[in-house]
Amino acid sequence: MKDQYANYVVQKMIDVAEPTQRKIVMHKIRPHISTLRKYTYGKHILAKLEKYYMKNGVDLGPLCGPPNGIM
Repeated sequence: MKDQYANYVVQKMIDVAEPTQRKIVMHKIRPHISTLRKYTYGKHILAKLEKYYMKNGVDLGPLCGPPNGIM
């Protein structure tokens, strides 16, 4: 995540997307999760996804990392 404002765009996409679109976005993000965890702005995207899916009772599977970021 090189652009500090790009995370806002992705978060907004997650907010306004219809369920099928959100699923596509999540599948596009999944391969990049380990990289996103390394960047502050990337962590915002992952937090948004976790918050959304936890709120709606959906299991994120591998998107959620170990507690306290331990790997």
